[in-house]
Amino acid sequence: MMMKLDGGYIFVKATKEEEAVIKTWKMMSKDKQKGWWYGRASLQLLDKLYHNGGLIPAAKKEMERLAQIQEAVDRERIRPAEDLKPMAEYPVKPNLYAHQIRAANMALMVFGMAEPPREVAH
Repeated sequence: MMMKLDGGYIFVKATKEEEAVIKTWKMMSKDKQKGWWYGRASLQLLDKLYHNGGLIPAAKKEMERLAQIQEAVDRERIRPAEDLKPMAEYPVKPNLYAHQIRAANMALMVFGMAEPPREVAH
């Protein structure tokens, strides 16, 4: 399977057998003129490609980056309210509730506007 990562999309040139599997995912579309399958390079799609033939180094690195963000978001989701700290100075006058701080922090991480914090193992 030929593969390339470009602009947040993964492009795959697949055999007929591989195409049959890709179609079942409903996560990729086919450019019939060029013969490439393409889809947004999400953690779910990269994981499926990884388990169905492997990934090129750039795609594997992107998968690891997305997995780190997902882990950080999951940690933020369950963090006790008393341990929440805003990741930025949010441009609002009233004090934010815990769920608002949590949501804003997760949005910053997901949209790449803040680096996910590294958790120290206890």
